[in-house]
Amino acid sequence: MKPAKIIQTISLGSLLSLSVLFFPKPITAADISTGLSAIPPRLELEVKPDATNTQTIKVRNESTETKTITISLRDFIVTDNQGTPIFLDDIDSENNRWSASSWIQLSTSSLTLKPGETKSLNLTVTPPTNALPGGHYSAVIYTPESGSLYSSTTGASIQTNVGTLVYVTIPGDINQSASVQYFTAPKLSEFGPINFKSTIKNSSDIHIQPAGSIIITNWFGQKTAQLQLKETNIFPYTIRNFENTLDKKWLFGRYKATLNAVYGTAGGIITATIFFWVIPWRLLILAAAAIGIIITLIVIFKNKPKKDNYSSKDEVAELEKELEALKKKYKD
Repeated sequence: MKPAKIIQTISLGSLLSLSVLFFPKPITAADISTGLSAIPPRLELEVKPDATNTQTIKVRNESTETKTITISLRDFIVTDNQGTPIFLDDIDSENNRWSASSWIQLSTSSLTLKPGETKSLNLTVTPPTNALPGGHYSAVIYTPESGSLYSSTTGASIQTNVGTLVYVTIPGDINQSASVQYFTAPKLSEFGPINFKSTIKNSSDIHIQPAGSIIITNWFGQKTAQLQLKETNIFPYTIRNFENTLDKKWLFGRYKATLNAVYGTAGGIITATIFFWVIPWRLLILAAAAIGIIITLIVIFKNKPKKDNYSSKDEVAELEKELEALKKKYKD
C-alpha cells in the first residue's frame, strides 16, 4: 500500500545525511558540514497498540561553535533499490500505511549545544488501538539554525540536517514474505574474478534484513568459496540489489552458485541457484599448439634420413622459433 502522493520536503543535505542510516553497519551519523552527531543513528523498538515505549536519544555538537538546533519529526518511506529515505509532507503522513510520527512525542523541540557537548531527549511512542501490525517509520531530525551551506555552482543555499531513523514494530499477524527476484553471473568467463548480482524483494509488512551467503562449488561438488551477503535492511514492498565477487583468477570447469538467506522473525528462507563456466580457452589453444610442435619435432627426429640432416636442422630450427614465439605470447 503506497501513499497517493510522495514529495520530498526536506533539503538535499538532509537526504544525504540520513540516507546512509538505513544501512545496518555501525556509524556515528556525524555530518561534517553541520558538526552534529545523532546517537543512535537508527532506533528500533516494538510496542503494542495503546501501550507506551519511551527511549532516550542523544545529539552531540562535534563543531567548535555553539549551536542551537530545532528538533522535528518526519515520516519517510523507501521506494528505490538503494534504501534511500523519501520524506513525506503532513498530508501524506496521515494517509501513509507506514507512518509513525503522529504516535511520537519528544521531550523538547529545541536544544542549545556548546562545542563538544552532548544532550539527551526522551522519545515516547504511543500507538493507537487500531495500529496495523508491522513496520512503521519516522525520523527525528536535528536542524541547526546556522546549518545552511552556500553553493558557488548554483548560487543556492542548502539546508543540512542529521537525525535518527525510528523503526516501530507493532506486533500481531504480520505478513512476512520475500523472494530472490534476480540472481546472475556471466555464463562463460575465461578467467576470474567472477561478479554476482542478486536482487531480493521484500513483500512483507515490515522491513527485513536477509542474512546469508552465496556458496560456490566446482563440478566435483567441492566448495570453492563462500561469499557473504551484505547485511542491510529492505523496506516493505521494495527490492534491494546485492553484489558479490569471487576474487579468484585461476578457475576451470562448470561451477554451481547457490544463494541461501534467512529473514524475518519466523525464519523465512530464500534460495536461488545458477551455473556458470570458466574456461581459459586461449591458454588451451596455446598449450595445444605447443604440444603439436613438440610432437612434430619428435616425428622429424625419428623419421628423417641422415642425408637430410642439414634440412632437418633447418626445419627443427624453424619449429623451435615458432615454439619460442608461442611461449612469449603466453608470457605476455
